[in-house]
Amino acid sequence: MNRQQLRTNLLGMWVVSLFMGLFATVALALEFEEYPLDTLDKTTAQGVKAEVVDYHGQKGIHVAVSPEHKSAEQGGCDHCTYLALETIPFRDGMIEINLAGEPQQDAEATANGFVGIVFRVSEDLSKYEGVYFRPTNAVSEDEAQREMTVQYFSYPDYTAEQLRESDPGKFESAANIRPGQWFNLKAEINNNQAIFYIDGEKVLVVDRLFHGSEHKGVIGFITEPGNDAYFSDLKIKHSQ
Repeated sequence: MNRQQLRTNLLGMWVVSLFMGLFATVALALEFEEYPLDTLDKTTAQGVKAEVVDYHGQKGIHVAVSPEHKSAEQGGCDHCTYLALETIPFRDGMIEINLAGEPQQDAEATANGFVGIVFRVSEDLSKYEGVYFRPTNAVSEDEAQREMTVQYFSYPDYTAEQLRESDPGKFESAANIRPGQWFNLKAEINNNQAIFYIDGEKVLVVDRLFHGSEHKGVIGFITEPGNDAYFSDLKIKHSQ
């Protein structure tokens, strides 16, 4: 091989390496999303009202159930009030977000600071997996209530009440959170399994996501009547 051929081969290898590096960079960018949640752009409200606020030192989105929302008893629906965020359709990977929740002033005793996320939301926004938290339960003197701080559910067929009746304690757990205080949630989703961490501590493992591993969709922020829910610094990593 003469010098000219060597230079040509080396140049070709360099060009190939360059394009491979650029492709890897683009692929990495596509599989990772980051949202500071300082705007309501690309959001869709489902029975909630939302606003951008500063809450205990963090900017984020405040979500509360709209006064116009009707419960199932009133001809509407329960566990269906959330703010959907237009993201890359999510199936497997990692979701990380800061959350806070507290009961509203003069709320009924059943309000418990309800705050959570939904994921793999269907295109018509009618089906999703979710996990939510009851911060006031975490500080209850009743041990049984503390064990109901974290809750997995699958809308619309598997509510907390239904799962508790069919598999007591399997889809809920305790967690060290407080009403009105930020905490970090990390959710690792892989096929039919979900593992949830609070401030780095594993709090719940769900080995059966009821909608199945083939489903994917956007992510949303859920709450219930009588509660103020806050969301900040969302990060999504999509698995290959």
